[in-house]
Amino acid sequence: MNKLLLVDGNSLINRAYYATSLTNGASYGFLNMFLKEIQDTRCTHVAVAFDVRAKTFRHELFDEYKAHRKPMPDDLARQLFDLKELLAIMGITIFEKPGFEADDILGSLGCIVKKDFHTIILTADRDLLQLVDDNVSVYLTKTGVTRVEVYTPARIHDEFGITPVQLIDVKALMGDKSDNIPGAQGIGEKTALKIIKQFGNIETYLKNTPRDDTDIIFKSKQLSEIKCDMDIPFDPGKLEFSLPMSKDVFNAFKSRHFYSLCNRDGLFETTGMPVQQSFI
Repeated sequence: MNKLLLVDGNSLINRAYYATSLTNGASYGFLNMFLKEIQDTRCTHVAVAFDVRAKTFRHELFDEYKAHRKPMPDDLARQLFDLKELLAIMGITIFEKPGFEADDILGSLGCIVKKDFHTIILTADRDLLQLVDDNVSVYLTKTGVTRVEVYTPARIHDEFGITPVQLIDVKALMGDKSDNIPGAQGIGEKTALKIIKQFGNIETYLKNTPRDDTDIIFKSKQLSEIKCDMDIPFDPGKLEFSLPMSKDVFNAFKSRHFYSLCNRDGLFETTGMPVQQSFI
């Protein structure tokens, strides 16, 4: 079966940005992990999804959604723009859609290709664990962007004692401060997990345990659930990717002083003597 590597662009470059203070460190960190996973997984197809700077359907459901998020630093915005240019030179397809988040694009693509691909989602965001199934694995970055942990249905059951889709209900109960999802009053992660293990979902829980905040719990579930039914044009041929990469990519990396990537085995055809060494 073909392998499709889907990358959560914003979460990965954000993780890289805050893991290093180097100039162009976010772009380099993203590419370092991205290319490592391409090599390690031997994927045949690749795509990257990014958020769009605009309100989404979740803001229409809840005005205060992500209300406390700080704006993107100017330096990170510059590196994000540059990264997209590099991905274009590499021939990597980028998906973006106003009104939706990158998570929704990744979830929908995973569903579209389910019969023909095994999908690997590379992300720094634990919210995407809800997408795991027999044909979708989530590679969650740990310790900056230097290591990943692989999540399968069995791994999620071992770690949480529930199925991946039930993580939506857990988040709906416990809420999420980073996304400003309110959740149920007085319920944290441990209690939320206990409730879902016992009742299976919030619908059954609320039938058996009447609460005054039922409406906000259901709204929290709507905010927490990643869409998997977006209408996304999908052409497998445009997502094909193979190594080694072209001289144009080599020169683009070299001009940005990404020397360790220029010298990494398998990324480029032999170019002669190693390029000048550097901290990146």
